[in-house]
Amino acid sequence: MTITVVNLRSSMATLQEDIDGAIEKQLRAKALKAFADVKLMTPVDTGQARNSWYIGYTETYFDGEIGSTSNITILTPKDKPQEIIVTNGVTYIQFLNNGHSKQAPMKFIESAFKKYFDSVEVEVTNG
Repeated sequence: MTITVVNLRSSMATLQEDIDGAIEKQLRAKALKAFADVKLMTPVDTGQARNSWYIGYTETYFDGEIGSTSNITILTPKDKPQEIIVTNGVTYIQFLNNGHSKQAPMKFIESAFKKYFDSVEVEVTNG
């Protein structure tokens, strides 16, 4: 008896697409859970810091206008994402994260993400 496998390359490509899709879906699910957690953990005075969280595949900051709406966008599938970016554009978010509010523990941002990811990097940028 001889078994001939036909279209093995096509089957492998389809399998790789399925694997990539499953990984991307899991990444998005974990990122959205962490995003919800960090948003809920953000201290509230005026609500600007809590409403300034953004999640996406590209970096976008809060436009700075008081009373503007949250800039949250829904993640849509992307081919083999390397990272999902979560930002908060208020200038004082680093101070809140460093414990300057009694409403949230120090390093609350890292804490929210470490529940879902092994490696978490928080970067403060100006601009």
